Amino acid sequence: MLRCMETWAIYNLKGGVGKTAAAVNLAYEAALAGRHVLLWDLDPQAAASWYLGVDTQPELSITKVLAGKTPLGRAVQNTEYPRLSVLPGNHGYRHWDAVIHAARQPRKVLQELVAPFAEAYSLTIMDCPPGIGALATAILRAADRVLVPVVPTPLSLRALDEVRAHINNKKVGQTQVCPFFSMADRRRRLHRDLLATPPPSMADAPGVFVDYATHIEQMGVYRQPVRLFAPRSRAAAQYRALYQAIDTR
Repeated sequence: MLRCMETWAIYNLKGGVGKTAAAVNLAYEAALAGRHVLLWDLDPQAAASWYLGVDTQPELSITKVLAGKTPLGRAVQNTEYPRLSVLPGNHGYRHWDAVIHAARQPRKVLQELVAPFAEAYSLTIMDCPPGIGALATAILRAADRVLVPVVPTPLSLRALDEVRAHINNKKVGQTQVCPFFSMADRRRRLHRDLLATPPPSMADAPGVFVDYATHIEQMGVYRQPVRLFAPRSRAAAQYRALYQAIDTR
């Protein structure tokens, strides 16, 4: 019998909103808290994998994986961090939309691929590429929680509304949407105003946001989660608080 496992998707149809940094830091915080975590890097650019020290991409044919000819679990790699593993990104992932669209049950493709990981993990976090095609629909169906990073701007809030509309239109199931403000620059009045008075679309957001911060950019220099190279930084504290707020819901 499979153990209970949660699946979180870090998703937004827009790029450049801090998805990958959030995925890596939340995965690390979860592992530090004692959970056995799999970070599935669904982005062909494989940035999340690279941040965690994974330099090689597995040779994977998505078509063969979906046909059951290649076990996806063989591609999982351990990281140097206890209880944290990575399913690395792959250039072949750029074909996800076409392959999923051709599947017999497109919405259930990722849900069925994720399910066997419950044997070894209590939490799967998916770092998702931007977009709103067949892959996005499968992600939203597979995830128990969709964590949506939102930059404090009207355009980013509009993207959040589109995510909610897509979930409703496609009837993806009991997915819980959890937005949070990301890349907040409190030097800007618009950002400050939206942080102080969030719009109704952010009513179910945790009372935690993530700043636009140099330490987050430096993840690319150190190739580590923020807490490891800047443990006393505001960014490290924010990711820790964000994980705790989401995990206790």
